[in-house]
Amino acid sequence: MEQLNNERELTREERLEIEEKAIQALVNMGVKFNVPLKINPVKPPRFIRWWNKHFPNHVRMWRDKRIPKGWDVSETEVPNAALQTMERVYMRHFHLKPLYLGTMDCLRRLYLNIEYDEEKIQAEPIQESKRLFKYIPLMAEIAAVAVLNNPVVADPSKDKEVKALKAFFMEHLTSTRLEKLADVISQMMNPGGFTSSIRSIREIGTTNPKKLKANRVE
Repeated sequence: MEQLNNERELTREERLEIEEKAIQALVNMGVKFNVPLKINPVKPPRFIRWWNKHFPNHVRMWRDKRIPKGWDVSETEVPNAALQTMERVYMRHFHLKPLYLGTMDCLRRLYLNIEYDEEKIQAEPIQESKRLFKYIPLMAEIAAVAVLNNPVVADPSKDKEVKALKAFFMEHLTSTRLEKLADVISQMMNPGGFTSSIRSIREIGTTNPKKLKANRVE
């Protein structure tokens, strides 16, 4: 029995170690995520399809003009739970990279605008959740700032790129995907690593190096 407990404890330790490595990899390399578009895919014109079929070495590229040129988009199949079938959708790809200090500071200033009371949520979950809906635009803005990761953005509300991506998230991002993205951003902020940096700086500032005695010249 004791041996089984030891094995169970060892398994738990291994799991925690794997989770720690995953978080560290997330902080170091970032993470990729996808957002489905509310645009039904269309097939290329018949002439383009005919050309590409008969001349595979001279393929002609075709782009849906409803999608802006700067977007990283691909067409893929996803399950449709209602129809119990697979459907083709446009998927926009993002790469949330390790956050710069300037981005982290900008996110911190945005977080300060959120009034959040856990006790009220526990006491009146439905009413408090409805009250928190007013932060939907702010959450979309936070997601946009983190994804763009521009450390020199002084005022996100006036930045064109932030406003454009915020509008995109407001239109296409579901609450479930927003929740997952918020968890990732929280990990990317790496509060533990930043605390270690503060601790290291404080230790350097408070350490009194021993004064070297000057060699006396007789």
